[in-house]
Amino acid sequence: MKKLYFKIESLWFTIPQTLRFLIIGGINTVISFLIFSLLICCHLIYEIALLITYIITINLSIFTMRYYVFRSHGNLIKAYTKAWLSYLSCILLNYATLYILIDLLQINTILAQGIFTIISTIYLYIIHQKFSFH
Repeated sequence: MKKLYFKIESLWFTIPQTLRFLIIGGINTVISFLIFSLLICCHLIYEIALLITYIITINLSIFTMRYYVFRSHGNLIKAYTKAWLSYLSCILLNYATLYILIDLLQINTILAQGIFTIISTIYLYIIHQKFSFH
């Protein structure tokens, strides 16, 4: 079983980094979006739903991005701290975007988060590549 994992892993890292980011980020995003949507469907306000979603999914994202996308092997605590700062900036941007889309423009909450997901994909790739896992 271990041999099979290492074979799959060696094939995985032949995939270009940008594509690995889209695959792993896509999986992480789907999980995050489902949790957010579930919390909204449970009648939580978007501010609380967003906070809970980030608390649950940030660690998954940090560790999968660190290893399976950027193949970072540096100091874990330093990378973890930098990644948390990246996600903190992202949550602030997320709150601002949702405020504009939901409170000012009256867009559906789940649709608004879907729109932000597109923005955050580009933002997080750049910030992770240049700052978090550099």
